[in-house]
Amino acid sequence: MDSVKLSARIAGPCLLLFAQLVLSEPAVQSLESAQRLPEPLTLEFALSLADENHPALALRRAELTRSRALQKAVEAEYGWNAELEARLRAVDPSYKATNSTNNDSSVKLRLHKRLYDFGRTEAAQQAADADYRSQEWHYLDARQQHRLDILRNYFDVLLADLQYIRDNESMTMGFLHWDKAKERSEMGQLSDIEVLEKESIFQQRRRAWQQSQNLQRASRQRLAISLNRPTQLSSTLAEPALSLKRELPDVETLTERALEENPMLKAQRAQVNAAQARVESARSSDAPVVYAEIQAAVYNRTTSTRDPFSAGLLIEVPLFKSGRNAELAKGRADLHHYQALLSEAELDIRQAVLDLWLEIKGLQAQQEEMRALGAYRDLYIDRSRALYELEVKSDLGDAETRISDYRLQKAATDYELAMAWARLDALLGRLITPEARAEEGEG
Repeated sequence: MDSVKLSARIAGPCLLLFAQLVLSEPAVQSLESAQRLPEPLTLEFALSLADENHPALALRRAELTRSRALQKAVEAEYGWNAELEARLRAVDPSYKATNSTNNDSSVKLRLHKRLYDFGRTEAAQQAADADYRSQEWHYLDARQQHRLDILRNYFDVLLADLQYIRDNESMTMGFLHWDKAKERSEMGQLSDIEVLEKESIFQQRRRAWQQSQNLQRASRQRLAISLNRPTQLSSTLAEPALSLKRELPDVETLTERALEENPMLKAQRAQVNAAQARVESARSSDAPVVYAEIQAAVYNRTTSTRDPFSAGLLIEVPLFKSGRNAELAKGRADLHHYQALLSEAELDIRQAVLDLWLEIKGLQAQQEEMRALGAYRDLYIDRSRALYELEVKSDLGDAETRISDYRLQKAATDYELAMAWARLDALLGRLITPEARAEEGEG
C-alpha cells in the first residue's frame, strides 16, 4: 500500500507539470480565439483545415496564378489592339499648299489584330496551356504532401503521449526500487554499490521521462504549425478510427496505376509537352505574320493625301532574326532536360511503389506480432496481479510498464501502416480528405 501511495505522489506532480507545460500559451492566442481548435482535436477536423491558407501551399498557388496570367497573355496575341494618337503640331505651309493654316494637329484611332502567323502563336498557346496543367498537378501534389504532414504530426502527438505514459510509469517504478534499496541498505541487507546501481537506473529513466515530456511539446508545436495555428497547442487529441484491413493489390498493378495517375508524373509530362510546343514556336519565329489594321483620323489641316478612314492588311516577313538559332537550341535543350526529368521520375515512382508495398507487407506481419504480444502481456499482468494480492511477488508496476510499452509499440505499428497506406494513395493520385478518413474508420 505504501508503494502505491508513493507512486501516486510521484506521478501526480509529473502530470501537473506536463499539464502546465502543454496548456501554457502566449497571450497572443486571444487573437485566434475566433478560430480556436476544438478540444479534443480530431483527425477529421485537422484534415479539414488542410486547404486553408498555409505557407506550404501559398508558393504553389502563386505559381498557378502566374502560369494562368502567362496563359492569358498568350491568348491575347490574337486579340484586338487599339491605339489613340493625339498630336499638337504647328507647320509653316509650303507656298504650293492649298491650305495655308499653321495648325497641323490631328487625332487618330488605330485598331490592329494579328490574323495569322503560321503556327507560332498556336504553339505558344499550347506551351502555355501545358505549363498551366503542369502547375495544376504540382498544386495537387502540394495539397497531398500537406495532408501527409498533418497525418504524420497528428500521429506523432499521440505517440508522444503514449511514450510519456510509459516513461512516467518506468521512472516511478525506478524510484520505488531505489527507495526500497535504500531501506534495505539501512537494514544491512544491500551494499552501497547496489543502492547506487538502483539510483543510476532511476536517473536514466528520469532522463528518458524528461525527453518524452519535451517530445510532447515539440510534437504539438509541429502539429499546430502544420494547421497554420502556431499558438494553439492542442492538449488532447482524439484517437482516430483507422481502417487498416485494406486489400493490397499486387505490386505490378500498383506500379501501373502510379505511372498513369501520379500527379508529379503528370506534371512532368505536361512540362515535356510545353517544351515541345516551345520548340515549335521557336522554329516558326521567322514565319510571316499577317495583320488587319483599321484607322480613323481627324485632321485640323486637310490635304489630298489624308484620309479620314482606312483599312487594310499588313504582312510582315522577317528577313533576318539575330539569335533565332540560339532560341531554338535552348528550346531543344529544355525539352531534353524535361524528358530526362520525366524518365528519372518514372524510375523513382517504380521504386517508391515497391518500397511502400514491401513496407505495408512488413507492417501487416508486425500487426500479427503485436496481437500475439498483446495476448501475452494481458496474461502476464493478470498473473502479476494475482501474485501481488498473494504477496508472492511485487512486480505489478513493472508489468503495467510493459503493458504501456506494448500499447506504444502497437500504436506505432498501426500509425506507420496508416501512413504507408496514405503515402500509397498519394502516389496513386488519390487526395486524402476528411470524409474519406471517416468512411475508412467506419468501415
